[in-house]
Amino acid sequence: MQLLEIDEFPEKDPKNQQWRFVVDCPKPRVIVLCENLDCLKVPIEYKKNNIELWYVGGQNTKPLLDISLEKLKLPLYYFCDWDYNGLNIYSQIRKIFADKTKNIEIIQPLSNAKRLPVSVKHHKSKWKKVVFSGLVKADFTDEQIKLIHELISNDEWIEEESIDLIQLLSKIESNS
Repeated sequence: MQLLEIDEFPEKDPKNQQWRFVVDCPKPRVIVLCENLDCLKVPIEYKKNNIELWYVGGQNTKPLLDISLEKLKLPLYYFCDWDYNGLNIYSQIRKIFADKTKNIEIIQPLSNAKRLPVSVKHHKSKWKKVVFSGLVKADFTDEQIKLIHELISNDEWIEEESIDLIQLLSKIESNS
């Protein structure tokens, strides 16, 4: 019998909006916020490349509100699945940092990145049946908008773990 009609108490919920995991780096040149934990589980290559990793866990963006401007002096990037949830969270994070007058850029996968059907097992993010899936177009470049339209039209997504973060950061920095 379930008296409270809950499976677990709130403190056991990993998305309780209270925490941020950081893989510190002695001499960071950039900070990358990751939608998923995978990069943080194998941080050696990122540390060697002076990349500090932050994870706030999907929709758990509330801890970003409390980050001081002192910690935001480095360039910021968001690394995520290119699906509805990942891109929607990016817009939420972008607004949080805009309110702090700090820019954050999304890591865009290469055009030949592996695409998966949104119906793949264990994937819960689905595109919305509204214009641009209800995402904020102003948060994306023309090239990103084109890619998002393709993903929506084909009912596909790109998994964060299939994207080479270090390679793409090097490409971004060489174009700067």
